[in-house]
Amino acid sequence: VIDVVMSASESHNLANPRMTRAQSFAALGEVNAIAGQAKVAVNISLSCSFGCPMEGDVPVTTVLDWCERFVGELGAQGVTLCDTTGMAYPGQVAALTRAFRQRWPATELTLHFHNTRGMGLANVLAGIEAGADRFDASLGGIGGCPYAPGATGNVCSEEIVHALELMGYDTGVDLASLIDAATG
Repeated sequence: VIDVVMSASESHNLANPRMTRAQSFAALGEVNAIAGQAKVAVNISLSCSFGCPMEGDVPVTTVLDWCERFVGELGAQGVTLCDTTGMAYPGQVAALTRAFRQRWPATELTLHFHNTRGMGLANVLAGIEAGADRFDASLGGIGGCPYAPGATGNVCSEEIVHALELMGYDTGVDLASLIDAATG
């Protein structure tokens, strides 16, 4: 699977890939066409789906309109809604995830959370309840966003695995080895 990225926010898109959203979408279309010829699946990640450090709130309609273009026009097999700077909160995550699921029940949905305000794990749990398929995470919570001062890393892989196992999920991950890797 090839993962390509653009932002729901024009300001963030100009700061990160350094092009307009229209230019990014055109470039995604080119990558998608090449991937299609090679029979490789494409996932499109939409940064700032839960808010932008430059513009503030990003309307749900903006996020869903881009998703419509990704799935409808480009035929993306998966979409990742990204909380690029850690602005998301559980009620917002649940509402956006449900809205996505209602429109595209067969499209793989990944959620990407940063833990800037300590909401990463709570957002993962809200996403699970609302129907998300997958989650991005990082070992030890590393990462961040250079265009959002103070934004911390992604939600910790080991915290997600630990919480899900306590809830009865079979993650297929050896938690002890994961913790060793994070601390080693």
